[in-house]
Amino acid sequence: MDTASAPADSGERVPRISTAGKRLFWKLNGPLEGAIQVAPSEYYEPGAVMEPYFGPDGSLHAVSQASLMEPPVSSQTVRVRCIDAWEELWADQHWGCHDADPSDLDTGRRGPRPDDETFEPNIYLLECCGEKQPWAYDTYLQVAAQGEFLTVHEYVSAVHPWLMAMRDTLLDVLGNLEGQPKWPPETKLAVLGLWPGSLRIGHEDKWAWWHRKPPMPRPAGDQLSPEERERRAIERAMARAAAMIRRRRHE
Repeated sequence: MDTASAPADSGERVPRISTAGKRLFWKLNGPLEGAIQVAPSEYYEPGAVMEPYFGPDGSLHAVSQASLMEPPVSSQTVRVRCIDAWEELWADQHWGCHDADPSDLDTGRRGPRPDDETFEPNIYLLECCGEKQPWAYDTYLQVAAQGEFLTVHEYVSAVHPWLMAMRDTLLDVLGNLEGQPKWPPETKLAVLGLWPGSLRIGHEDKWAWWHRKPPMPRPAGDQLSPEERERRAIERAMARAAAMIRRRRHE
């Protein structure tokens, strides 16, 4: 078992976060011992009574020994979605700030990624407007199972201190992604979603929304036609493009 996705034609199931993993209300504001509560089910409903992950006697909730993934895996590479997104957004925000002048290579403003040791590496903008390019390539954690499969507790025990060590960076990145200053240190953070290999982190009070029960499917007669879905998708894409153009005009 490993973290690799099953090939499309292999007939194997692609690993997904298990129901046990989806039940975690995982906060990033202090030590692990007080950071996690467990929801009654994978979907949170208002008024639901949360269960402690750590009992008063130090015992662990039953979900702790459950598999993190379904089907089980023996290891998982963990990345943080906002860190990855900030690298891409920074490059987009500074696109066009400086011409691609070859002399930039001499000043150190342009060059290859720090991890690129190929003979003819791609060239990137390394610094702009007094800011250094943020890189996400080295922000990951490899978590391996001690037994047959990776459990919930093995995962949170390894990942929680890793995330807490970069909490200050997360506050800075999350603010940047919303066009705001760095979020204040007292901001309550939580893991809003566990996806295979990628964590969504944000305000603690957003957790319930991300874990709400999905709406009932529409009756067959109310389903949108393929043409209508395509039309709406085009409208959304055009709106996003227009918003990006307006933003760049004001930068």
